[in-house]
Parts: sequence; C-alpha cells; structure tokens
Amino acid sequence: MAPPKLGPELPNARPTDPTLIVEIDAPHSGIGTAFAVDNNGTWMTARHVVDSCSSVALRLGGNKLVKMDVVKISKDSDTALLISRWKRAPLAQDLASKRQIGERGFLFGFPQGRPGEVAGDLIGRHRMVIRGRYRTAEPVLAWAEVGRSRGLEGSIGGMSGGPVFDNDGEVIGLVAAESPRRGRVYTVAPSSLAKALGPRSISPQADPIAIDNYGRRADSYRRARRIAQVVCLVE
Repeated sequence: MAPPKLGPELPNARPTDPTLIVEIDAPHSGIGTAFAVDNNGTWMTARHVVDSCSSVALRLGGNKLVKMDVVKISKDSDTALLISRWKRAPLAQDLASKRQIGERGFLFGFPQGRPGEVAGDLIGRHRMVIRGRYRTAEPVLAWAEVGRSRGLEGSIGGMSGGPVFDNDGEVIGLVAAESPRRGRVYTVAPSSLAKALGPRSISPQADPIAIDNYGRRADSYRRARRIAQVVCLVE
C-alpha cells in the first residue's frame, strides 16, 4: 500500500467540528486495553473502560491477573490512570507535535478480547459528547480505517484504551470510540493525554511503524506486556 498523501496541519478544535454522540451504558463487567506510561507501574486506559468498576486488573496471559488501582479518572477526557506492581518500560510519546490530515496512525490492543491492530488515515477532528452514566465533551481525532489484522471483522470493542502510534512509533492518543459501519475510529487528542499524564521525564526509544510491519510491532509490545488487556469487574 502506498504511503498516504499528507494534507494540511490538523486545525485546532472549533465549535463547528462534527459532533460524535456516545452513549455509555450502566456499569457492567468488561475488557479493554492499557499501556505503560512510566517506569513506576503507571498505566493509561480509557475512562469508560474502568469507570464504576468494583475491581480492575491486568491480564498477563491465561488466567493470570494482576490487581490495579485506579488513581486518576479525568473529568474532561476519556482517560484514566492506573497503578500496579507490574512495572514495564513505558512507550515513547509525542503529544506536542502538530498532526497532519492524511497521516497514518496505528492502533494496538485487544479487539473482541483477542490481540489485534488497526491502521487508519487521519481525516479530521470531531467533538465527542458522552452521555449516560456520566457526561463529558472533548475534542477527538477521527481516522478512516485502511487496514486491520487478519481475521478481525466487525467491532473493535476491547481495544478501547489502547495506544495510537504515529509512523515514528510514538504514542499520540488512545482509542475512545468507533463507527463500524463508516469504518471510522476516534481517538483521544494528544493534548488531552498530555494534560492527563502531567509532566513525566521519560525518553524511551521509538521504533518506526509502517503498514508492512505494524502487526509485528503490535505483537512485540504485547509480548513484552507494555500493552496489556484490562479486566473490569462490577459486583
């Protein structure tokens, strides 16, 4: 597949941005994805994955679970920070650079509860309005799917909270919502991640990612447990 043709810089959030409505159901047990953000056992996932859970854990394979504590749930973005005794090397991040329309992103995680990944091209910015058990509104990035792991069809539910990488191999967002019929995925804006994370002095090496290797890169991060499945239990 040829590299995408890059367009202009992604404009700042505007009141006229298209609105994406997301309904959040009553609390129930479920799964999502998280990724390591520092060397001290701090992980990030999507708020809607862990909000209202009675207990949260990382699944490290099979039935092996490691308990996690929810330490910070954002009130204005779909992000949450978790802490665990399971410490892994953090992923490289770039939350300050301007993004470009047409650039390619790579989304890693556990769609439908299984290892999987999606590639997309950036098409613009939306305003995501969450309604239901809580209410928020935030800018998100919209991606048009251009590829996904073999055998993955339908919804990518279970990938929520998973990291989004640019082609330099740096995290620029996390998976928040999808529109399967339109082939769209929506991710938390880099500025929202930066606000949720706060200042962190980390400089891990980034490995470039492309359409011909993103599956291998995803497998590598999952094997190293730098990206892991999150389990939410509601009693």
